[in-house]
Amino acid sequence: MTRHLRRSALALAALSLATVCAASLSASPRLRDWTATLTGREGRKVAGTATAVPTADGKGVEVSVQLTGDTPGATRPWHVHVGSCAKSGGVFGGGRAYTPIAIDAKGNGSAKATVPAVFADTSTYYVNIHDAAAAMSIIVACGDLTKR
Repeated sequence: MTRHLRRSALALAALSLATVCAASLSASPRLRDWTATLTGREGRKVAGTATAVPTADGKGVEVSVQLTGDTPGATRPWHVHVGSCAKSGGVFGGGRAYTPIAIDAKGNGSAKATVPAVFADTSTYYVNIHDAAAAMSIIVACGDLTKR
């Protein structure tokens, strides 16, 4: 009988722990996903999308960018910035997280970055696609990120 009581007590403790963990997870705020539609600047026909989702540990953001209609063979630096396409701000999370986008022979390209910072619900963000490492002030495409 003692063995049975120990198993029952262990099972009850495990159930209690699972209930407490589930309650604390549901009480914590859910980090949101963000999306952007990228549109060409300065007469360029570039278009694309960007998505940003929280990392599994909730301590960062995974950003993906897809481009179409760009110049074949180009290499495009890109970053998430604080602010909007209309009101620019600094690079979000540091520039080292962002690998340049290599545009293929069909004018398409994509890139991903894991940024070690979390978006604040009270701020705005946007994605800038720059012309080249030597021409960062020229913006090829831009899109404001919005919460899903």
